[in-house]
Amino acid sequence: MREPGRNASEILAHARRSARKQDEFYRGGFHFIAVWDHILESQCAHVTNAGGDADTECSRCLFERSLSLPELPEMVFPKNTLTIDFTQFPGCSINFNALDALEMVSDNTLPEVQVAPSSVWQESRQGITNKMAHPFDWTFTSRYAGSVHGCTIESSDETIDLERLKRQEPIGFYAQVTLYEDELADHGTAQMSVRLRVMPDFFFVLMRFYLRIDRVLVRVCDTRLLGDNGKDYMIREWSLREAKVADLEHLVSVTLNYTSRYAS
Repeated sequence: MREPGRNASEILAHARRSARKQDEFYRGGFHFIAVWDHILESQCAHVTNAGGDADTECSRCLFERSLSLPELPEMVFPKNTLTIDFTQFPGCSINFNALDALEMVSDNTLPEVQVAPSSVWQESRQGITNKMAHPFDWTFTSRYAGSVHGCTIESSDETIDLERLKRQEPIGFYAQVTLYEDELADHGTAQMSVRLRVMPDFFFVLMRFYLRIDRVLVRVCDTRLLGDNGKDYMIREWSLREAKVADLEHLVSVTLNYTSRYAS
């Protein structure tokens, strides 16, 4: 039964607000904020006032207005975010969010997937013909490396010590946030997600775009971010790796799904 004095839009808006979850953690001069919220609406969900006017712009309209992509991933989490603030430098932060990530997906060129000779691919193309009508990167590959605010970005020879990340240390705070995901018309998967772990004397972030086109291609774009307690800078690295599945068939065992082993 509908509550007296509340229309359907207000009830739906209340349900969405109830789905929101936020975790925070402080350590070593950093403030970590992880937010999880509902999936992007399939249609406009403006909240209207008594006069019939929209009070606020819904996430669906914001994404459609901000992006030129003819299609969005099947699952977009518009308000899922991970933010890291420098507590000693107000306004200085790095944030990871779906809108900024999708802004870096090409909206006018097809993906650089060199698989034309593949009979498997020729068959699978029939399932994504609608995505070819308006050329865009239907794999949703993004070179997004995070949104930096109030900080200076500089080139550096300093790198992240991967051996350090393998040490078994107590984790003070952990968060995993999905930004968007698509099943490529049942021919694979594309997912952008970000993970954070806070150790006793440092934190580490891995944001990964993982693409798998079944029996054709695997691609991984990684952003690694590391910050030491008490330091006034972070180290950020970005990398891209990809391979045709045919080139991996000689391996005894190949794990193509996105699993927790990628978190280091």
